[in-house]
Amino acid sequence: MADHSLLAWTLLSIGLVLTPGPDMMIVAGQSARGGVRAGLATMAGIALGGLWYMALCGFGFLSVLTAFPALFMAVKIAGAVYLAWLGIRMLTGAFKPAPIAATAIAPAMGKPFRQGFLSTALNPKVALFFLAILPQFVGTGPDAPVRGMLLIAVPYVLGSIWLTGVTLVAARAGRAVKQSSVMRWFEGVIGAAFLGLAGRLALARNA
Repeated sequence: MADHSLLAWTLLSIGLVLTPGPDMMIVAGQSARGGVRAGLATMAGIALGGLWYMALCGFGFLSVLTAFPALFMAVKIAGAVYLAWLGIRMLTGAFKPAPIAATAIAPAMGKPFRQGFLSTALNPKVALFFLAILPQFVGTGPDAPVRGMLLIAVPYVLGSIWLTGVTLVAARAGRAVKQSSVMRWFEGVIGAAFLGLAGRLALARNA
């Protein structure tokens, strides 16, 4: 791959990473409520979602999502329902103060990890982005799937760096406003944003 193509892909990946979306919001929400460890666990789940798309690309399954509209619809509905479920949970939690005793209990890391993975793996718009853009950079030939896998890794590596900063800032802010109305307001905003993303995902087209 030419150096200028890799540079163009990297710049495109930076733009993708910095665009607010489910990954950024779920990391911020988990970090604010559960601290740095919860944010990093969420990031690990998102990274696993990136490996999932790399594997789909390497085995040629990524294009199946658009080749079969019924499959795209099923993944899209599952992703929209999951984001809506997260949003509703955060909105309802925003109206209920957390028990004081809960602050002394270290949160389990499995839950934020699963949420990070599912929010990525069940978002077909990510697959559509790769399908629309990757062919312009990987070209054709027997090694095209491998080049595609390596390119998919770029935004997730950059995203991990960016989300680490989001984690640290959100965790610090969460400690400052813990057990206050500000935290519940923050969770309500994140929950409403998830509902909005769920609506956008439900209306996404296979194109």
